[in-house]
Amino acid sequence: MTPDLSVLIVAYNSAPHLPSCLASLSLALRGLDAEILVHDNASTDDTATYLRSHTQIQTQESPINIGFAAACNSLARISRGRYLWFLNPDTTVDPQAAQQLLEAAERHPAAGLYGARTVTSRGDAVGGSAQGTMTIRSLACFATGLSTMFPGRRWTDPESLPGWDRRSSRTVPALSGGALMVRRDAWAHLGGFDTRYFMYAEDIDLCTRAWRAGFRPMFVAGALVEHEVGGSSSPDQKLVLLNRGKVTFMRKLWPTSKATIGVELLVAGVGLRAAAQRMGLFPDRPGRLPGSAWLQAWKRRDEWRAGWPST
Repeated sequence: MTPDLSVLIVAYNSAPHLPSCLASLSLALRGLDAEILVHDNASTDDTATYLRSHTQIQTQESPINIGFAAACNSLARISRGRYLWFLNPDTTVDPQAAQQLLEAAERHPAAGLYGARTVTSRGDAVGGSAQGTMTIRSLACFATGLSTMFPGRRWTDPESLPGWDRRSSRTVPALSGGALMVRRDAWAHLGGFDTRYFMYAEDIDLCTRAWRAGFRPMFVAGALVEHEVGGSSSPDQKLVLLNRGKVTFMRKLWPTSKATIGVELLVAGVGLRAAAQRMGLFPDRPGRLPGSAWLQAWKRRDEWRAGWPST
């Protein structure tokens, strides 16, 4: 019998987070026909041992870290649910979150993709759970520092989708892969995540392709998920991977000349923030990456400015 929902979790050194994540899922999935599958991406902590002790969970273990996108695709291939819910291991889900997503999917089948409303443990909205996609204008604002000096404003920070408090459901340009539900036929039509992305930006790529294919990704405000952003990665490494993903997105989905301009604007914006950090003009603030991460991203720019190689 086909379950309604497959919950797919990619874990990497996630032993501290999995107990609370799985405990919250046991409540959220009560009364639903659902399965949980976890891929351990070559963790070096006790993740694999913990998962082996939970025989009700179907697990995969890879000897090397194959990346988030590839691990998600691997789980999707062996899952059986009509809907696939990709969930980060450093999340806890509200008891009604799964039901809210499923109800939204039944009411709006044309959306194809459905994102939860994610918040931090303090209740602050995680803006990236629904976001705009990159444009030359948004990258120009990033390159000149306007998006940092005037965050959350329509003309200087359009990728944050300003003027919307995330308390109402709507279609959006892009959803986060950290709490993303996809209708199986939509997933099959899109071919899953592009595995050239090791981690970060694969979700924006998927949503952009979904829009081009006629789907309308939908943010579901009633599906609440608490997410400690970056619980499985350091700020320095996250920014390098994020920039590499953004470059890959531009080189793959934009015309060559536009992508070239976009990449140079991205590099300029990283350089500006690194310089500001050196001069003491970029103080650390809650909700944004520390200045040290921008310094490291600038030093490692040759590592990310070419993007990920084609697979």
